[in-house]
Amino acid sequence: MQFSKRDDFNRCSEIVRKKLQGKNIVVKDAELKRITEDIMNISYAKGGDYSREIIGSFADTYIEHGLYKTILAKTD
Repeated sequence: MQFSKRDDFNRCSEIVRKKLQGKNIVVKDAELKRITEDIMNISYAKGGDYSREIIGSFADTYIEHGLYKTILAKTD
């Protein structure tokens, strides 16, 4: 999540929340924060930015592959 601003995080967090809700996945705020950070870090590492389209695409793949479950397992 390097070189991001608070506005970037808030926007990305809302994108991720909507993507999760679209799949009927409900998470706590702390879990959403960790998932969002993870997705933003993946985007940064792949040379992407924090645009709505890029974060949405990474979030779709992240959810499709069940990667969010590792975050949920750590909070149980």
